[in-house]
Amino acid sequence: MKQIKAIIKKEWLNFLGSEHGVFVVYAVLIFAWSFIPLTKVSGTGQVWWLFFSVIISGNFANTVFVSERLNGSMEILLTSGLTRNAVLYGKILFITIMSIFIGLTCCCIAAIWIDLYGQPRMLFFTDMASGAALYCVGTLMNVACSAWLSIRLQSPRIIPVISILLMAVFVALYYFLTYIVYASGWLLYVILGSAAMIFFFFAKMEFNGERVVHPVDM
Repeated sequence: MKQIKAIIKKEWLNFLGSEHGVFVVYAVLIFAWSFIPLTKVSGTGQVWWLFFSVIISGNFANTVFVSERLNGSMEILLTSGLTRNAVLYGKILFITIMSIFIGLTCCCIAAIWIDLYGQPRMLFFTDMASGAALYCVGTLMNVACSAWLSIRLQSPRIIPVISILLMAVFVALYYFLTYIVYASGWLLYVILGSAAMIFFFFAKMEFNGERVVHPVDM
């Protein structure tokens, strides 16, 4: 547990030391996405939160997983006495915590817009609770997927593209199933949750089975 905390602390300090432009980008994303609940697009509003989770967690994953493989610091980290599981779990927890925090911040700002525009609060909170849960499940899936792809792909810059495509496939699969048979809204949670567990299993196997870590060729 101490090693996991050490990894989380390391990633937090790295995040605080990021360029100012990084914080501006996140602020713009939060502000822009907070208007989504006002669109009141029936049946699609919650799905937009999934793609928001891809954008946010994908950005963190690029910094936490991909950049360390590009500059070779992952090799130093794995030979510093920390277990591989601690490194993997710590990085995944950091990305998940930060992504969920940003998502909840976006929800809070959205609540302000709802009040200003006089929208029904009960309907808003019901939709937002469901959307927030979907955002969290989507985040878990994308983080686990990014961790696995960062090992498997020789060109890690395409990881965000693949993550978005995978999310689109899962959403399309859900709507296809609801079209041909009656399917509860919880089916999407099951699909994403199952995918998250599968990707996490693959990431753990690849991470522990990796013999030598080299900087990834561009």
